[in-house]
Formats: sequence, C-alpha cells, structure tokens
Amino acid sequence: MYFCLLIPNLIVFVCHYFIILMKLISLILLLSFFMTAEETAVTIEITNVRHPKGTLRLGVFRANNTFGSTYTKPDFGQMVAVTGKGATRTVMNLPPGRYALALYHDMNDNWKLDKNFVGYPKEPFGFSNNYHPIFSGPGFEDCAFEVKAHEPSYLKIKLLN
Repeated sequence: MYFCLLIPNLIVFVCHYFIILMKLISLILLLSFFMTAEETAVTIEITNVRHPKGTLRLGVFRANNTFGSTYTKPDFGQMVAVTGKGATRTVMNLPPGRYALALYHDMNDNWKLDKNFVGYPKEPFGFSNNYHPIFSGPGFEDCAFEVKAHEPSYLKIKLLN
C-alpha cells in the first residue's frame, strides 16, 4: 500500500532529473556551436606583379581537400585589388593546420585563369613554397605550409609569368 504512494514521487523525481539532464546537454551543444578554433595571421607577400590592373585571386586548401584538381573549390579565399606594379601584401586569418596556397593575377577580371591552347596559363600565377610547375600542376605536399597557433606566418610568393 505504501509502495503505491512512492511511485508518483519516483516518477516526478525521474522526470525532473531528465529535464535537468536535457537542459545541460542543450547548453553544452549550444556552447560548442559558438566555439571556434583560434585563427592565426598569415602574411602573404606577392612579388613580381608586372601588370598594374586586375585582381589577385588567392585560394587556400586544407590537407584533406583535393588540391590541384581543376574543379576543386578552396577552403579559404581572398581577392586583392592590384594597384600598381611590384609587390602586394595581404593578411589572411587561418586556423592552425597544414595548407597549400594557389593564386593567379586575373588581369582582365573575368574570374577565370586564362590559358593558351595547350593549357598553360596566360595570366601570372603562383603557389606556396614558390613551386614552379614544369609538365604538370603541383601536389599538396609540393606547396604545403604549416600554420601554428599563436605563431604568425609569413609567405613570399613570386608570380610566374
């Protein structure tokens, strides 16, 4: 008889405990959604800019992205207006990790890398580590660089014409 009186109290206790647990899980999920990895400044200096007009289009690829494929979209991108000949400097903020960078100077601002009849670029281009392609494009390891937390990085890339 007394056991029947305890069952409603037990149900209330379990429901109350379950509600508290769900609120805690929701709070943890909400906080983890807003937490992002700290980003580190990567200064990129692009040299050998010979045409005073157009846009430099930079693409940064993570290690797990298929770098070098024709239709691969970069994980991070940036556009820099060219205001004169010489060198241009820009800063990108990236989370720690391994990356490869490819860029080209879109001299006519048509949003594509113009190529000749054999597929070699007619517009200046470059890669991190100043990789110079001979018969094919680079692989990820050819252009890979490391971004470490709280350690600003510096890349100097010479455009190939």
